[in-house]
Amino acid sequence: MIDYAKSDRTIGKILSDKAKRIPDKIFFTTHTAQVTYGEVDRTANRFANAFLSLGLQKGDKVSTLLNNCLEHIYCWFGLGKIGVVDVPLNTAYKGQILEYMINNSDSDAIVVDQEYLERIQFLQAGLKRIKKVIVYTPPGAAPVDVSMQLPTMNITEFFSFPDTAPECDIHYSDLATIIYTSGTTGPSKGVMMSHAQCYAFSEQVAKNIGIRPDDVNYTCLPLFHVNARCMCTYPCMLAEAGVAVAPRFSLSRFWEDIRQFKATIFNGLGAITPLIASSPPQPNDADNPIRLAFMVPLPEHYEDFEKRFGLKVTTTYGMTEISLPTFPPLEEKMPQKTCGKCIDGYDLRIVDEYDEELPVGQIGELIVRDKQPYTMLSGYYNMPEKTLEAYRNLWYHTGDAIYKDKNGWYYFVDRIKDAIRRRGENISSFEVESVVNTHPAILESAAFAVKDLVMTEDEVMITVVVKPGMKLTPEELIEFCVPRMPYFHVPRYVEITEALPKTSTDKVKKKELRDRGVSPETWDREAAGIKIKR
Repeated sequence: MIDYAKSDRTIGKILSDKAKRIPDKIFFTTHTAQVTYGEVDRTANRFANAFLSLGLQKGDKVSTLLNNCLEHIYCWFGLGKIGVVDVPLNTAYKGQILEYMINNSDSDAIVVDQEYLERIQFLQAGLKRIKKVIVYTPPGAAPVDVSMQLPTMNITEFFSFPDTAPECDIHYSDLATIIYTSGTTGPSKGVMMSHAQCYAFSEQVAKNIGIRPDDVNYTCLPLFHVNARCMCTYPCMLAEAGVAVAPRFSLSRFWEDIRQFKATIFNGLGAITPLIASSPPQPNDADNPIRLAFMVPLPEHYEDFEKRFGLKVTTTYGMTEISLPTFPPLEEKMPQKTCGKCIDGYDLRIVDEYDEELPVGQIGELIVRDKQPYTMLSGYYNMPEKTLEAYRNLWYHTGDAIYKDKNGWYYFVDRIKDAIRRRGENISSFEVESVVNTHPAILESAAFAVKDLVMTEDEVMITVVVKPGMKLTPEELIEFCVPRMPYFHVPRYVEITEALPKTSTDKVKKKELRDRGVSPETWDREAAGIKIKR
């Protein structure tokens, strides 16, 4: 794998170089198309020139609200070529959360799948800087008829622009993308990722899991997520490998996809691995082309998974802000439940609440420093106070409880923060509460995680206090939530109580609520037969 000079570590330069070296090699494969490195580069140039024609300049921001499709890739790479900051948004977001992210990021334009155009129509009066809406119509779909006040165009027009490389001076320290991560005690934060961080993040994966030029990495994870970007697509570009992209995870067709795409690597995030492992054994389980399963977290008894499916398992630990500071050395056998050892380029400490380092084997908060500039986040966009808070004493505080054994292996224990993780999605308890509290019958609420014993994943529980003289049923609350929040934010468990447990300073004691958890009296949305559509 080429070790690019720092000056070349921008996504546009890397793509252009690969297009010159391996123009005819297949880069992306979907269920309906294949495109080469050369084709991706030329189309990214067309998109870059189209964005420039809209008056966008280096440093401007463009939000994208897109499903997994080639146009998503072209927008990402095209924006990177001209120094315009890409702001990929979770397609489940709607309403006030979506409006907040578009405005907080100072986005000047938005590219939106027509499936979500009505959400933008509903918000358009409150979008402070948006000057252009670019609509993507999937192949074979009829264009939707949505009346827009904002200037609108179809992305098909982008393909008519010249495929010559745009001239733009981009430095590796320049901002490449803003990715929103779950807030814990406030709104979601936009992580500023420089071109250098995106490169470092991806290089860590390519080197430490050993991606080869003959590999095809399968992802069914959304392209708005850092996993599909910096743990699959970009690492494969660095390694000159291929990427197979599916619209979403489907257990019923997972192995069919793997065999169809001849994939050799897949990324299993969150609940994906337990779902695959819990599927009924088949005689041909090991008859598949996968050689490596990249899993976060590492499944318990991972050797059984390796034996059943005839592959090797590896893992890591990280987050959008810090990239990936731990990996298992390829030549060493992993202990159960580990997330790897510290790799070159990082200093890691496990500390107590006063940032004092703890002895080996003791659980504390993991704090991180990078040894090279711009290999971790450049801050939280428009949130300098949150950046300062995260970098207390000049170390980034992960908010995660971790310990290290005497052999240098790290083990993730739990999240210290109040973020909820459900089926691979990070959920801000604050954002769930913000929507719930707008219900006219709600006085206050607290959202928190409870364990789903089957999936070993978090489920969202909400405890609410109803205003005096008013009535509310759990069914009514869920009906209120569904159109106002992403499907994965909608609580599964609802408890209606007279008062929330609080400290002397009026802070809700969420630990007490979590410890209390689910009781036989707790209302369960799934037990009630209520299904939420995506």
